[in-house]
Amino acid sequence: MKQIIIAIAMMALIATGCGGRKACHAEKNGVYYWKTVLKLDSADIDFLKRHDVGRVYLRMFDVAEDTYAAIPADKACPVASVRIDNDEYHLLEDSLCGKEFVPVVYITLDGLKAMAGEEGTLAKNIVTRVRNMCEYNGLPNVEELQLDCDWTPSTEMSFFNLCDSVKANIGRLGLSWRLSSTIRLHQLAREAPPVDCGVLMVYNTGNFNDPDASNSIIDAADVEPYLKHLPSYPLHLDVAYPTYSWQLLFSDRKFIGLTNGLNLTDTARFACRKPNLYVAKKDIPYNRTIIRKGDMVRRENSAYGDIAKVKEMIEKRLAGREHSNILYHLDNTNLSKYTPDEIDNLYSTGR
Repeated sequence: MKQIIIAIAMMALIATGCGGRKACHAEKNGVYYWKTVLKLDSADIDFLKRHDVGRVYLRMFDVAEDTYAAIPADKACPVASVRIDNDEYHLLEDSLCGKEFVPVVYITLDGLKAMAGEEGTLAKNIVTRVRNMCEYNGLPNVEELQLDCDWTPSTEMSFFNLCDSVKANIGRLGLSWRLSSTIRLHQLAREAPPVDCGVLMVYNTGNFNDPDASNSIIDAADVEPYLKHLPSYPLHLDVAYPTYSWQLLFSDRKFIGLTNGLNLTDTARFACRKPNLYVAKKDIPYNRTIIRKGDMVRRENSAYGDIAKVKEMIEKRLAGREHSNILYHLDNTNLSKYTPDEIDNLYSTGR
C-alpha cells in the first residue's frame, strides 16, 4: 500500500511538471503581433506555416491615463486599438483558422497608477471590450487573455487586484479563458501575480537611456543576475525572445527617442565611432525635427548569437520544465535576417 501511494505521488508530480508547476497550456511555437493594423502578407503566412507557429499573441489595445477624465473610473482608458480589415477577417476564417489567438492588453505604468482604487471597473471594461472585439472580428480559438504590464513594487497591489478582478469578470461572462501575464526579469524576485501562467519577457534587458550601453535589447550580462530566481518561480512560464532592431537618438548624452530608417552608413551625414554608434556630422532634417550636429545614434539589433546565448542560460535553469518559446514580433523585415535553421533553434525548447 505504501508503495502504491508513493507511485501515485510521483505520477502526480510528473504530470504537473518539475517543481509541481502545472502546465498552463500545450507547448506551441508562438509569436507576438504588435502593430495597430492586422495585415499579414505572404511572407508572414509562410513564416507561420514553415515554423509551425500555433499560438499568436495579438495586441488588442493599450490602457493609458486620460488626464482629462472627469471621474476616477474613467482615468484609465483604451487607446490604439488594433484594426482588422475585411481581407484579414477572411484570412482568419481560412488559412489562420487553426491557430490559437491570445488577445493581449498592454497597460502603461501611468494607466496602472491612474486606475488605483478602480481596478474592478477597469477589469470589467477590459474583459468586455476584448470579448466584443474577438466576436466582431471572428478571432478564432481564443482560450487565453494576457495582461502586459511592467508593474513595480509600488504598483504591484493595484496590478494584482486588477488580475483578480479580470479573472472574476472572465467567469462572470461565462468565458473559458485562462489569464496570463507578462513577467519582466526584475519581477522574478517579486511575488507572482494571481494569474494562471506567465510569459518571461527576455528583451529590453538593459537601460536604453544609458548612452554608454552597448545593446539594451538583449545582453547576457544584463540577464544573468536575474536568473537565480527562475528555478523557484511558482508560475508556469513560457519565454519570449526579441527579433527586432531599433535606432536610439541621444543629444548631450540624453535619450531623445527612437528613430527609424536613418541611413547611418551615409558618410556625408554620420561618422561611425563604434560598430553600432554613429555621430551626426551636421544638422540633419528628420521627420518634423532636426538631428543636431554632434547628436549620437546607437543602432541595436537582436543578433542570433546573443539570443542563443541567453536562451541556453534560461533553458539550463528551467531544467526540463514544460514551456513554449515565443518570438517578438511578427515582422518580416527583421525575421528575414535569420536563417530558417536559426528560427527553428530559437523555437526549440531542448526537451
